[in-house]
Formats: sequence, structure tokens, C-alpha cells
Amino acid sequence: MDNKIKILIAFPVVFVIILFIIANYIPFKTELTETEDRILAFMPAALAIKEKQKITVSNELKIPINFSPVLIEKIQVKESTIVPEIEYNDSNLSLIVVTGKRKMAIIRGILVREGDSIEGMKVAKIEADRVLLKNKTERWLYLEKAK
Repeated sequence: MDNKIKILIAFPVVFVIILFIIANYIPFKTELTETEDRILAFMPAALAIKEKQKITVSNELKIPINFSPVLIEKIQVKESTIVPEIEYNDSNLSLIVVTGKRKMAIIRGILVREGDSIEGMKVAKIEADRVLLKNKTERWLYLEKAK
């Protein structure tokens, strides 16, 4: 290889190194304010990720608002607007929601997903109109059609 080719190869490398050294000595002014610099330099403490814990669900839900008796007396409710209480029969499946990969159902007033357990039975599968519960046996709960 002759000297001209060596110089043509080495020149760009040397040129980039010289530009890098010069750029380190030139003070560049940032467009960030002092507050923005502090925000950019902020490093939060180590994040504490909690493990998923089991929770118990109670059917005895209470209203979080404490109404005074005077306020309750002022509320006038027509008898036709009162919704009768739901009797929980053996297979009370009241709602199924299937959207994409999300599958949820409400069984006996409790929101469940596939893999959850309810009253000792595992929710094995949720379909658009039925839910499969498994224990030692399999049992399908069907969504009741509106009358």
C-alpha cells in the first residue's frame, strides 16, 4: 500500500479525533433553566415493588357516606323505582365482560377473572355467555337472558 492511500485512510480518523478534542474545550450553553436542570438531574430513591398479596372479599359492603336521618327523610322515592333485592341462587352469574384479552365476570356479586377462586372453586374459563368453574368437578354457569 502506498503512502497516499494510507494518508487518505488516516486523515478522516485524525480529523474526527481533533474535532472531538476541540469540542470538549468549547463551552456550550444549554437552553435549560436552573429548575429544568435540577429536574433532569433528579434520581428517585430505589423503587419498592410490592409483591402481589391475596385479599379477602366481603359480601357485606357498606356505603362510605354516612347520611344523617334528616337527609334520608327528605329523599322521596317512588315505589316503582325501588329495585328488588337479588336472591343468590346456586348459579348466580350476573355479568360477563370479554374484551380482547380481558375476561371478567360477576358471580354472586363478586368480580372474578380467569384463575381466581370463588367459594372453593377455580374460575377456569370465561366465555361470552358462560363461565366454567372447576374443583374436583366441572360446572358451567350460564348467563341468564333478559326477559
